[in-house]
Amino acid sequence: MIRLGVNEIEGRIKDEANAECDKIVREAEAKASELISEAREEIEDRKKDFIVAEEARGLEEKERMVRAARLNARKLKWNAEEEMTKKALEETMKRIKKVKEEGFKGVSYSDIMAGLIKDASISLIAGGGTDNELEALICDADASYIDKSILKNVFTELSQDITVPVKLSLSSERIKSAGGVIVRGKDGKIEVNNTFEQRMTRYSASIREDIMKTLFTEK
Repeated sequence: MIRLGVNEIEGRIKDEANAECDKIVREAEAKASELISEAREEIEDRKKDFIVAEEARGLEEKERMVRAARLNARKLKWNAEEEMTKKALEETMKRIKKVKEEGFKGVSYSDIMAGLIKDASISLIAGGGTDNELEALICDADASYIDKSILKNVFTELSQDITVPVKLSLSSERIKSAGGVIVRGKDGKIEVNNTFEQRMTRYSASIREDIMKTLFTEK
């Protein structure tokens, strides 16, 4: 009896141990399954976050590339405008020699110079701040195109256009220029630069605008 009792007890212990072991295994498997499920969910969430981040990064990169392309296009356009404006001004300056020899649209270079002197003189008188005794400065190459008779004609026209008495003379001082004239008061404080270089500088904005309209306006 005692032996059977021991065997029964041992059997029960084994059964209970096996049952407990099975329970632990089931709980471990359930926990493992839960952890795996949570891990999968976390992986999916991270994957989604990664995809969203990559899409955002891709969009930012695309926008950056578009901005860079637009900036480069503006730069290329600006360089083209600069180059065309420069060439236009250079070609204009090259034509000055021909204008001196042949005139322009039936007007001699001497008459062109006379007009430049007159315009500069009127600007000086109208602006005030200088005496009415003016002198014209020209380059050495233009000395043969201006003489006393031309200055006299300019003086006569000035007298008709303005009521202020003006004295006009040709300075012995020479300027470095391709052509044109500088007119200043005898005191030298105020002057109007009507050389071709300066006039081209003043008109370069208008020339650029014309080039833009001609070359870059969509048709």
